[in-house]
Amino acid sequence: MHQTRLLFEQAAAAPLPDWEQLAPAYRLGQYKKGADIFAEGEWQPFVYVLRQGMVKLSYINEQGEEWIKSFIGEGDFFACPNVLVAGRKTDYSAIALEDCLLEQLDYASLRRLMLRHAVWQGAVLQLLERHIVRKEQRERELLTMRPEERYQSFLSSYPAIAERIQQRDMAHYLGVTPEALSRIRKRLRA
Repeated sequence: MHQTRLLFEQAAAAPLPDWEQLAPAYRLGQYKKGADIFAEGEWQPFVYVLRQGMVKLSYINEQGEEWIKSFIGEGDFFACPNVLVAGRKTDYSAIALEDCLLEQLDYASLRRLMLRHAVWQGAVLQLLERHIVRKEQRERELLTMRPEERYQSFLSSYPAIAERIQQRDMAHYLGVTPEALSRIRKRLRA
């Protein structure tokens, strides 16, 4: 549970009590490149913390087109709010872009610690605030920026991720076709 503890205690800026109570709710998963961590329509009441590798979170529309909502790198986390908050099933899929080690934590166990300890509430609040800021930035970029500006913003905000993903995945994240991204890259090089 090393990466999870590091993430939560950094967010709390303090040691967190009762880690041993999370042990039965914890699992370390190994996923090969291309493997589904979970698919749309599943019940996944977990928080995932990526220890190694890279994950993409994506939607597939009715025409079978993929739209990537985010990339998760080492030390970051993801969870499906539809499951954790609304009690529904997942509305997107999580796929390993590289061989991954993922720490999985049952949210109900984490929630019990949050109800018992204010310091746990503070840690989760910090992580949620960080997540909200990232999502607002993403929404602003999709709604207000031209594709070329979104591409440049992605490169400056996530240079390490940009080096590790395929052009097709970057295009699906930016909301353009791979061909359009190729033209954007060519224009910027010229």
